[in-house]
Amino acid sequence: MREERMMLKEDEVQERAGLKVRALSPGFGAEIIGVDLSRPLDDNMANAIRDIWIEAGLLLFRDPDADDEAQMRLSRLFGEMEPAATADMNDPNNQFMMTLKYDPADGKPRFQTDYHFGGHDRAGYIPWHWDQSFMPTIVRGAVLRMEKPATQLGRTGFIDAIEAYERLSPGMKEKIDGMEVVYHFVTDFMQCKYGVPADLRALARDTPSGGTKYDFPPVVHPMVITQRETGRKALKISPLQAQYILGMDRAESDSLLAELAAHLTDERHAYFHDWQKNDMLVWDNWRMIHHAEGVPLNVPRSARRTTIMGDYAVGRYLDPTLDRNRAVKRIVD
Repeated sequence: MREERMMLKEDEVQERAGLKVRALSPGFGAEIIGVDLSRPLDDNMANAIRDIWIEAGLLLFRDPDADDEAQMRLSRLFGEMEPAATADMNDPNNQFMMTLKYDPADGKPRFQTDYHFGGHDRAGYIPWHWDQSFMPTIVRGAVLRMEKPATQLGRTGFIDAIEAYERLSPGMKEKIDGMEVVYHFVTDFMQCKYGVPADLRALARDTPSGGTKYDFPPVVHPMVITQRETGRKALKISPLQAQYILGMDRAESDSLLAELAAHLTDERHAYFHDWQKNDMLVWDNWRMIHHAEGVPLNVPRSARRTTIMGDYAVGRYLDPTLDRNRAVKRIVD
């Protein structure tokens, strides 16, 4: 197992395996500077990028001329891509590419609910989560490219679950060892128990959403997982979909999950990305949680996303009669 860590100070630039690397935050995240993704990368560079990703958890590639081809090339560095599953977001010419778009003039908005918090009405707000925690099989990661950044708000936040675990007290680490969390799909964020702003409220809407309704059976994931490549442990909680700790009294479970979610989502330890045109971020979904702060209702934005397949093979359905590998419809949350 590798034990090396990203030791760069924030904004410090170093050379790693012939690559210029700038730290995005004191504890995690790195910008890879000057890589030309308009052409294939040699094996040494590709391996170096993957190694830095394992260490940093989040990588930024900044090129205002980046396009779908560059995004596909970057995505393939980290594994096979998963076809986009949400039909009305798919690119008709590329099954692996989806568009995540907010248009204030859209007569049938994609987002089911708009929200208000922090003094702003917002579209596209998504609380802290890791992707597909409501499924037993968890995708490896994703690449997001911002074709049209928002002119106000619109940041994406990231928190490192490895760093969050390391911030726990020895007593808490011992207490939660072996615990499992039950997750269930949530679309109304007012129903979220953990990790949402205290002043969050849903906005009334005259125009109905075009969003699809889904019903996913509850699933179970361990509260702590181990990064295979390094042996580091991660506090693997997705506040958005978390319901309760399996086998624990509900009141005790609610109290402990609230404490741990507050610890995990402490934004003093977050990196918030201010998007520039065609920035690409690739995150390790087995390690990072992320959050979309949304945009004002009159501000458009448009992004392109690819999803990297994978399964850390420790999730399961709460119902033991359901096969975790059964074919089901997947979506992007």
